[in-house]
Amino acid sequence: WVVSDDLVNRIVVAVDNLSHDKLPVRLWPLRPLGSAPLVHGEGATLRFAAENSTRYEPYIALLQKLDMKLLAALYVRDYPRFQRAFQELGYANAYFNDRLVDVIEHLLVTPEINVPPALVQPTVMYKFADQDLESRSVGQKLLLRMGPAHASVVKSRLRELLRLVSRSAQ
Repeated sequence: WVVSDDLVNRIVVAVDNLSHDKLPVRLWPLRPLGSAPLVHGEGATLRFAAENSTRYEPYIALLQKLDMKLLAALYVRDYPRFQRAFQELGYANAYFNDRLVDVIEHLLVTPEINVPPALVQPTVMYKFADQDLESRSVGQKLLLRMGPAHASVVKSRLRELLRLVSRSAQ
């Protein structure tokens, strides 16, 4: 599932972009899902199908198996590489760990929606019909697309990681 080519740089780019509006697929540290979103309805009733969340199950299973203490220890050990990659993105006077903490905190405030949100399809890509949801970051929209149960797992693991790395790697 992991794209090992230039992994540290991919992680740094992904973290930096998760709170923005775009994250190019070619820069993801994980392989794309490879399947189209599952939707049902049309017009005003267009929504993600309940089965859509199954697309994310391999990633959720992997996330649940990760030893977060070991992951944090590896991150702290290799922090100079993350910092160097972050500086190469143009952040000469900033710390990557601060950015990581900020992005995790940003993802944790993603609204919890218990029913699939309405969608529109103005082009090939689906968009949220609710402008508040559509204007959210790529990371928050990803959490919304995966469904409330999976988003809850991701947020739980992010909280755990946050406790382990919170402003400590510098």
